Amino acid sequence: MIVRVLDKVVFAVLFIITLQVPILADHYRQYLNGYYDALRDEVSSSSVLAQQHGFSSVEAMLDSLQKNSEPVVRENASMKAARFAQITTLEQGMRKLEHGHYFEKLVFMASPSQYETLKRVLDNFSPSVPLTPSSIVFSLVTAILLNLLIWTPHFCYCQVKKLKDRPKRYSYR
Repeated sequence: MIVRVLDKVVFAVLFIITLQVPILADHYRQYLNGYYDALRDEVSSSSVLAQQHGFSSVEAMLDSLQKNSEPVVRENASMKAARFAQITTLEQGMRKLEHGHYFEKLVFMASPSQYETLKRVLDNFSPSVPLTPSSIVFSLVTAILLNLLIWTPHFCYCQVKKLKDRPKRYSYR
């Protein structure tokens, strides 16, 4: 009986935890979207600056700045080039967070390259309940599967034990 109650408690905890994944994915997408907007504004202002000074593109301007004799100018240009290279990675991540299923979102958010971002998002995260049917179904199915994964060894062991302890009946045919 205690095992059955414990099974229900574990399922409830798993369900509550899996309900947080859709909400966390939304927070994560909003965080990335803000960062992407700021980066896009920086790229557009740099392209305007490049055009004003006669460069064909931002990359040409950054190449020119990286050849400058001043170390601070070279380092600043290198940092800007690295930030501008992040734009494609951010676009791919945002596509996954907007159009991917919840398992894709979870894998993306939990990838080692995203740990720092996930940590910042979790600092401002507050648990809540999602209201969309798809997120509730995802949470329910995932909680059921995780609960089965956790409890299956125990229930299999109990069934084997019952079979061993059952008296053996012999047939005399």
